[in-house]
Amino acid sequence: MKTHQDKSISAVRVVADCQSVAEQIRVLGRLRYEPAVPTLIGLWEQCPVKPVEVAAAHALFAIGTAEARDVLRQAIHDHEHLGRFMAVRVMFTDDGTAWDNAGHLFSDEGLATPAGLTAAAQALGLLGPRSFSPEGPEWYPAELRDLVSRDHRWLDLCVGLRDHEALGRAARHVLAYADSAVTGPALDAAAAVRTGTPAGRHLRPGDLVARYQDGDHRGVWRDLGAVAHLDALWRAEAEQVAALTMDRVRRNAAGLTAALVARGWPVTAEQALPGPAADVEDRLRELEQLTGSAVPPALAAFWRIVGTIDLVPRGTWNGAFPPGVPEQLTVADPLEIIDLSTGWFSVEEWQEESEELHPELAGPVEITIAADYLHKANISGGAPYSVWLPHAGADPLVRDEVHGLAFTDYLRRAFAGKGFLRLDHQDEWVARGLTRDQLADLTAWLETIEYDHLDF
Repeated sequence: MKTHQDKSISAVRVVADCQSVAEQIRVLGRLRYEPAVPTLIGLWEQCPVKPVEVAAAHALFAIGTAEARDVLRQAIHDHEHLGRFMAVRVMFTDDGTAWDNAGHLFSDEGLATPAGLTAAAQALGLLGPRSFSPEGPEWYPAELRDLVSRDHRWLDLCVGLRDHEALGRAARHVLAYADSAVTGPALDAAAAVRTGTPAGRHLRPGDLVARYQDGDHRGVWRDLGAVAHLDALWRAEAEQVAALTMDRVRRNAAGLTAALVARGWPVTAEQALPGPAADVEDRLRELEQLTGSAVPPALAAFWRIVGTIDLVPRGTWNGAFPPGVPEQLTVADPLEIIDLSTGWFSVEEWQEESEELHPELAGPVEITIAADYLHKANISGGAPYSVWLPHAGADPLVRDEVHGLAFTDYLRRAFAGKGFLRLDHQDEWVARGLTRDQLADLTAWLETIEYDHLDF
């Protein structure tokens, strides 16, 4: 992608008056000059001069012969936005219905690949407004403004995708600007289905707690993770297991913090483990009222029993790192989980954004639980790590973190790495200039960190 962009920029610099050439191509499109189609196809497929490439694509669409449209349609999995946009534009304006022409983009097979998800997102993008003017939202093409209202298949698709991890935001955007007289009943019906409680697996009270206390820690959490929707019995059991688990997490955190501080890691025990927030119970109750579901037991127990873990050496951002302590570990993702009160700004942002939306369009509350690994190192980075609520199971996924782990497994990984989550990315550090000797020193330093680890 970077190489392609560099070639495009270089080509623009060497082509004299490329904007004039692009305008001549646009004229061919407005005239619908069919003999130019082969030449335009060549420019669309091979010309590195971006203004010329863009003009050729739009001219091909305007001319609209079968050959021109076929070439544009084939770019649906193009690595660039323009190719995908032109492909879905062709699909939505082909003869027949939009669903018949573009519905295949949302097949299970299509959504199973990154390229398929990107193409599907591009298609959803046409169903919602692409711009806003003083007169209100505007669609492009304009005839797609009421497609969701006219064809229930698109309505059902967007309602079904409203909670999808990758496409949910785009689907909710489409529904938010569609006719509420049409979307309202569909969303009400979907909400009614959501509140139904599926039958849980057979469980005798006390089984999981007894197994956990007998040492089957991971097996118990595997069984809890297999239940997508906790009924009352499963939730009661999960809450007891979670309390036992987070008590062990708290003791591990105390031991690990003491060991790190003793070896010079630049945090204090007070910073690293300030304890649960005073208002945690009030916040948990309010969050349950807002989302319509209790906070998942693993997360609620952490906030109640541990509260916060913060091993990020923010005090060194504008100062020297302690001698003998490997500074490279700042980008090894030191463990941080903030308490619910500190992360409450996420809830307030969600409330503000969803105030006038149907409840089913508000989307999940994305509660920040930690900065990403680059921000922890005082480097501009990406999205923070978060959990999405409501979550009907026991142990929510930690989002936007490279390992894709449930919360309890995320904590396990952190403690296994002596408080650092990205020790498996050391090749990146070497590529950025860390020597093998420095890497050996880092590894040796970590090996000196010893504490009484409790499995959980």
